[in-house]
Amino acid sequence: MAAAITNNTMLTQTDHIVVSVTVAFGAVLGHLVQGHILDTELSKKLMELVKNGKLPFHAVTHDDLKPPRLGDPDTPRAGRFASPNALLTPSYMAAAAADPSIRPEPAWKVSIVYGMPCAIYHQIPAAYYLSARFHNDFESAILHAINGGGQNQARAILTGALTGAQTGLSGIPQRFLEGLEGYADLIRLADNLASKVGNS
Repeated sequence: MAAAITNNTMLTQTDHIVVSVTVAFGAVLGHLVQGHILDTELSKKLMELVKNGKLPFHAVTHDDLKPPRLGDPDTPRAGRFASPNALLTPSYMAAAAADPSIRPEPAWKVSIVYGMPCAIYHQIPAAYYLSARFHNDFESAILHAINGGGQNQARAILTGALTGAQTGLSGIPQRFLEGLEGYADLIRLADNLASKVGNS
């Protein structure tokens, strides 16, 4: 999965930070499709995949993000993104969404907090925040992503993917689906994906 996302992203992007954030987003989305929750524990699961060599990120920390001990050998860097920070972001955003003392109101103002430009490192934190805050309310997540202005289309697409993975097809309002071009094909593809996830 990480190799496919990397190769596809590098068709249009050369910045390795952009590529690493995109691969991390794909890993998060894959976990949500499998039934994991966008919460404060998700980043630990992703870091475990790094330690097992299943995600191509460089990491020197031990469990619970503790620094390496004196004399620990450095992990090899070849073929790995320089930093796993993009894998840590989802749980930080989930923690912010769960903390009542960190509450942008209305929620669309999160786009101002993380930035309105189109760069993925502005879009992703807002999408993680909205999807964690409205994990069971697809419509609210999408509307706040759109109402945030700026690059709201990208923010809404990312938020919709994350939140839809958590709510499932049944959690997406029918009126959002029925007018889509290729609606029947999209439903068939979603059902096909869901059947494969259940078998994995």
